[in-house]
Amino acid sequence: DLVYFQPKVSVSEHCVVGAEALTRLQNEDGSIIPPDVFIPVLESSGKILELDWYVMRFVFSKIRDWLDEGKKPQKISVNLSKIHFYYDTLVDDIIREFEKHQISPEYVEFEITESVFFEEADLIISKIERLREYGFKVSVDDFGAGYSSLNLIGILPVDIIKLDKRFVKNSLGNKKGKDIIKGLISILNEIDMDIVCEGIETKEEERIVYEFGCDSMQGYLYDRPIPVSDYEKKY
Repeated sequence: DLVYFQPKVSVSEHCVVGAEALTRLQNEDGSIIPPDVFIPVLESSGKILELDWYVMRFVFSKIRDWLDEGKKPQKISVNLSKIHFYYDTLVDDIIREFEKHQISPEYVEFEITESVFFEEADLIISKIERLREYGFKVSVDDFGAGYSSLNLIGILPVDIIKLDKRFVKNSLGNKKGKDIIKGLISILNEIDMDIVCEGIETKEEERIVYEFGCDSMQGYLYDRPIPVSDYEKKY
């Protein structure tokens, strides 16, 4: 299995509300190669485009399968590498591929890593606006991983901010950090951004972040990324 799903959970509703599509590569001995090892290699060679398109097509056809089976699809998010945004035809290509499956864009979200916006903001914003006009949701992944600035939130045409797991983990360890997370969640709620906290591993982390005003979470407390067939059986 190349594509794995990791669930996103609503704490208030006690249920899985969607998933992120992730990739896992296996060595010949069956051991998993971690993404922080293979993703940079694929990015530097440009091969990441092929992988992203493979995952995208897989997700579109999986949603189609669920509809054909009479199931209500969950929203699945797909990661888009920054290299895609150098192609002027990106949005047209995505829409063309998407329309082959005759599904609604409400079931698909695109995740774009925070750092991309700092490097190529102008290049990216117009394309994101078009994806959203079509009906897709767009999220900023790894927010707080290193580059974040609050003025970015004001100009980005996105729907969801995903708070980076290391940022969350480090911030929950002390009072000042907690105050920062609490304030950030409060600002995001104020401007009607959806928020997902990544990397939640304990009930205590869940409790604190939920009390701060974030309902959607992702992390090992709920489940790790698992093969899609396992995901379908469980969720």
